[in-house]
Amino acid sequence: MAVKKTKSKAWYTITSPEIFGAKDIGKTTASDPAFLKGRKITVSAIEITNNFSKYYVKFQFRVADLVGNKVVTEFDGSECMRDYIARMVIRYVRRIDAVQDLETRDGVKIRVKSLSIVSKKMKSSIVKIVRRRMQELVADEVKKSSLSDFLERMLDDKAKTRILNEVRRIYPIRNFEFRKTEILR
Repeated sequence: MAVKKTKSKAWYTITSPEIFGAKDIGKTTASDPAFLKGRKITVSAIEITNNFSKYYVKFQFRVADLVGNKVVTEFDGSECMRDYIARMVIRYVRRIDAVQDLETRDGVKIRVKSLSIVSKKMKSSIVKIVRRRMQELVADEVKKSSLSDFLERMLDDKAKTRILNEVRRIYPIRNFEFRKTEILR
């Protein structure tokens, strides 16, 4: 009878990126530390920021490095939960999506997917104008700031309210949200 030898696994503490204060966000096991490299971790924004108003945002981190038994992560993206968006997109409203590949001031390439909610009785020409203005404002917001500044403005709703107020000058939109962000590698 052959006995299968197994390698013992070790526990590693996962820490958030410096942008979020390098907090401990969890633990994981691995038989070989090389297996941790590139692994993705999804964490709720409440756990990272202690801001309960951002219950609908999830962050993705990618394992970048291993220091002793600490796993150092880097920001990989954020996403709004599907049920939050489904509650915004109700009957008699129109959804305007925009997808942009942009670069921050510190040279990080990022894909930003934004969403606006407007009334259904809107001409398609006005939809195009609203989308174009929304894209201009998002591009301006990303290009003028570093990744950490953009994430901070996104989390404290400064960017969201600025874009909302600017676009409302064209047409009274109900809501605006950064639906998803992804770091492009």
